[in-house]
Amino acid sequence: MDVSVFLDEFRPFRRGEIALARRAILEPMFLHPRELDVLRYAIRLAQLSSIGSENDDLVYRIGSYRLRLLQLLAPILPTEPTEIDPVKLHQSIPKVAQLVERARNSIVAGELASEAQIDAEVAHKHLVLVLGGAAGAGYIFLGALERLEQAGIAPSYMVGCSVGSLLAVIRGRDARFELAALLEDVKRIREVGVFRRPDLRPVFGLPAALRLDLRGALGDLFQNDAGRPLRLGELAIATDVLAAGLGPGAFEENQKTFASLVDQDLSAVRSPADLRGSRMARAVAALVSLAMSRRLLVPILFGSDAETAEVPALDGAGFSAAIPSVLHYEVPEEDVETTRILRGILDHHGLAGVVDGALASLLPARYAWEAIEAGRIGSRNTTIVALDALAAPKGSNALLTPLFRVTSATAQRDKAFWDLHVVFRRAPPFMDLFPTDARLRHAAATGVREFENTARLLRQLMAPVARWKELERHLSPIEPTLRS
Repeated sequence: MDVSVFLDEFRPFRRGEIALARRAILEPMFLHPRELDVLRYAIRLAQLSSIGSENDDLVYRIGSYRLRLLQLLAPILPTEPTEIDPVKLHQSIPKVAQLVERARNSIVAGELASEAQIDAEVAHKHLVLVLGGAAGAGYIFLGALERLEQAGIAPSYMVGCSVGSLLAVIRGRDARFELAALLEDVKRIREVGVFRRPDLRPVFGLPAALRLDLRGALGDLFQNDAGRPLRLGELAIATDVLAAGLGPGAFEENQKTFASLVDQDLSAVRSPADLRGSRMARAVAALVSLAMSRRLLVPILFGSDAETAEVPALDGAGFSAAIPSVLHYEVPEEDVETTRILRGILDHHGLAGVVDGALASLLPARYAWEAIEAGRIGSRNTTIVALDALAAPKGSNALLTPLFRVTSATAQRDKAFWDLHVVFRRAPPFMDLFPTDARLRHAAATGVREFENTARLLRQLMAPVARWKELERHLSPIEPTLRS
């Protein structure tokens, strides 16, 4: 689907569906439940571009339906929930039902889907989580994952970058979620010595003060039945990770600069805690310089296609979290197969290396949307929730404002593609990459509290919708006994 079609014809319905959900939370009986479900069915149907894993002509087949439904609802379904007039919505129901019936008949007549397939696609909305780049601040996302589990809502698809990608692949390893198990995984990363002085010549990345060794920490947990490293395409929950590919110009211009920085300023660094004062300032300056080289950075979404789905999950997350000048990631030299896969990917895209995905996009919602539209999870009935720990930096994070200002500019490109933007205002320190158990638990508890309102909204927004014939059968007896 063309982006302009999405922005012009689809976005109004996504905003309208959220407004209905918010109003239902404020006033559960503002509209008869059956009528509310008719509206939800109609709006969800209008947001479908295809049914099934393969793209079809549905987006064009029901183009007139979207236009007529938009003309009908736009004047009476404002995005501000308190301004919604339930009487006017009630009066629109017969026309909405007629439009839905005609659209369904057109889809069936065009042999794009059966009535049962339409109902199945509309009934269940899928949660898509975008875990933004936030380094240590991103551990507050643990609270969002925990609160979703408490609400009985599991993500169908996750896209992460930087430390967000690490949390995503750990969460995606198992369909079940246990906060204690995830905390234990992070503890293993910290204790097994993930921060080792780089002893490998940079092959796929830039020089840095410390080496990130995820396989040494979690490799035994990320193995498939054959004993090989678990691939991104093998995770229990569909998960992709964004990295920033370095064009040849970026590598040539920055490799010596970063090597000099590491040798002169960061050689004494043994952990991220050592990055303070002038060292931190110089590291941030180098990051800002690279982040501003937009023409030299190429986003690459590991896992989103057959080629990159073969990348081991830990390696994809490792490259996505490889903060230039701070963390260096490489595939073990003895892993010839993964090296071959990565070399093929880089050659195919004309890249010289791979680093932290946050430099390409701090909140990669657009890449999530593009993957969904390409059939990544077999459904386009989704809600995209972007988790952001850097939009309101405080405390020690405020010192990194120059970096955040540059990288956050990418969020403007992604803004149109997320449905909900969750800003965490009490995020942990950015450079506390693998904190103590106490700090992790505090971050998770804080995240639970800050995600509460979003969890309540998602329970309403994600609620299933009944089959159309069942909804239609119960419409006629409803009387307009609504409050104005």
